[in-house]
Amino acid sequence: MLIEVGSPCSLPLGLVRTKEDKIALLGLTLQHPPADVFAEASAQLSVTGPIAHEGYERAQRFLFHHRLEPRANVEIELAIPALMGLGSEAMLGLSAARALAWVYGLPTDDTLALARAIDLEPRHALEIWGFQQGGLLLVDPQQPDRPFRHHPIAHPDNHAWAFVLLLPRIPPGTPETLEADRLTALLNAAPHLSPETSRLLDEELWPALEQDDLAAFARALLGLQQLNRQALAEAGTPLTFTQEEQGVLDLLRDKGALAWGRSPTGLALYAIVKGATASIELRHHLSQHVGIYGGAVMATITANGGARHTLREIRPVG
Repeated sequence: MLIEVGSPCSLPLGLVRTKEDKIALLGLTLQHPPADVFAEASAQLSVTGPIAHEGYERAQRFLFHHRLEPRANVEIELAIPALMGLGSEAMLGLSAARALAWVYGLPTDDTLALARAIDLEPRHALEIWGFQQGGLLLVDPQQPDRPFRHHPIAHPDNHAWAFVLLLPRIPPGTPETLEADRLTALLNAAPHLSPETSRLLDEELWPALEQDDLAAFARALLGLQQLNRQALAEAGTPLTFTQEEQGVLDLLRDKGALAWGRSPTGLALYAIVKGATASIELRHHLSQHVGIYGGAVMATITANGGARHTLREIRPVG
């Protein structure tokens, strides 16, 4: 018997100053690219597959936290690409932790406990709650006990809020700490964040969610992005784009995206459109623009249920 754990990815959208004058992280949980992990009891600990070194480190932390003998085999079938700003390390770590919890007969549904066992920090609140329940999340990066706000986003294909992603090739010399460094810079800019973000959240973005108004949501999101850029500039860490990134963002805008940007914590570029047809058209334009060596182009929608796990007699083939 083995367990399969499938997890969504997490796209940060920026910081918000709430009406209570607290700093919050806003982000979306997306179905793709996912993490997929298998685990079963074994004579010793082994972790194989993409970014296995990260999975092995988190598995060791889990075993040390619970004082367990290293007797499990973990196979990473799919990993969220690293350095994209999509929560790769945290989602893989949580997936491995849930899988190991099952192997050792421990509770699998307490995500906060899983996060503590693998030493995730409060700043990983978006990934923690994305793993737990998904959707659009507003979370506290200092105290992740529960989200400030949560809203699912689900529609039929022809009305779907679709997210077109470019996961570019990683430029030579990119530091392995890119995601952590960019998250730190974003959080350090919090003292410079305008209270206008609170008004945008309460009077424009969240009402647009509740009224299913994607155009209004996109306008509010672009406004929040601008205020985040201002805060980063005032903190001395201005947001910059390469010529290639700016070219992609310009294309996304010109080809009908309602909102567009780069993950605040990584290299992934994204756009939001409405409906499957618009998604297909934008992916076509983007693929032509970047070419076969420019990175992976994909489309996805919001994941509204968090991670999923399935028990199997044997590992499926293919």
